[in-house]
Amino acid sequence: MEEVITFITITLMLILVPGPDFFVVMRNSIHSGKANGAMAALGITTGHVCYSLLVIFGIVFILAKMYYVFLAIKILGACYLIYLGLKSILSARKSMDFSESETQLKPDRTSYFTSYQQGFLSTSLNPKALLYYISILPQFVSAGDGATAKLTMLTAITTTVILTWFIFCVFIFQYIKKLLTRRKVKAIFDYTIGAVLIALSINLLLSKG
Repeated sequence: MEEVITFITITLMLILVPGPDFFVVMRNSIHSGKANGAMAALGITTGHVCYSLLVIFGIVFILAKMYYVFLAIKILGACYLIYLGLKSILSARKSMDFSESETQLKPDRTSYFTSYQQGFLSTSLNPKALLYYISILPQFVSAGDGATAKLTMLTAITTTVILTWFIFCVFIFQYIKKLLTRRKVKAIFDYTIGAVLIALSINLLLSKG
């Protein structure tokens, strides 16, 4: 039991550090509402479920040894973050268009599938998520009988913790959302999110992991 608590604590500490997933959930929640934020969180969880299955069947450890596969994930992940960052900056420019009479902004109309897709790609194209499954997770599993069952249990705990955390974030972001109904405030928010996503993409490309 103590080992499980330690595992949950480490997992929580890792996901509490804001990364691409956090900002994807934030952007969807604030721009399009909590339903879209929840769909982004579900997409992120699905990405972790996919990694979990790869771990359980041992495929992830084979992929981790293939340098070009890991490099491709890193490059694609960085490119996707840049795309989201530029999209946010373009949204900021749109918010600064004062030719319209409204000073209040309506929520963006983003489909649930788009929000889900953004969450899924944010996780599945993040090599740091892959590193979690090949470096942190195996430390809590001993080789031998019962290893697969324990891996299944730990990955189930991971996905549950991740989904719970991001759903909690969705509700918190609803309070922040009230501050972003003005065009100028929303523009500053979008510029900031765009800059953070692009900075994360550059950090991803330069990381040696």
